[in-house]
Amino acid sequence: MNTGFSLATAKRSWYVPDIQVWGTEGWGDFEYLLLEDVDSVQSVLFDKKSIGENNQLIKYADLRDFRGNLLPAQITNPKIIIKNRTEKSAFVIGSESDDGFTIARESTAENPVPVDLYIIEMGA
Repeated sequence: MNTGFSLATAKRSWYVPDIQVWGTEGWGDFEYLLLEDVDSVQSVLFDKKSIGENNQLIKYADLRDFRGNLLPAQITNPKIIIKNRTEKSAFVIGSESDDGFTIARESTAENPVPVDLYIIEMGA
């Protein structure tokens, strides 16, 4: 859990306004096992397929802050805070990585959801 003190002592931060979140959360992964017999050679195959809509992957290097400056390609131990601009919400899926994050809108939203992002580098 991030405390108020850890947020206040963060290394760098960026405010990124007006991001359109079009992705929706997938329904999950479907895992399956396949038994194959080709020319008397038997094989067992395991695979996983994603079911549902597409999540939206955002890379830091593709974002611009409110002053128009590009964000760095790598952010050490980032934390994303989302400010929803409508009644429909958006959320980060999983954990933020050093080069980007996955975001999705509420599944009941019919159109892309506008949000503002506050990105904080927590450091090592």
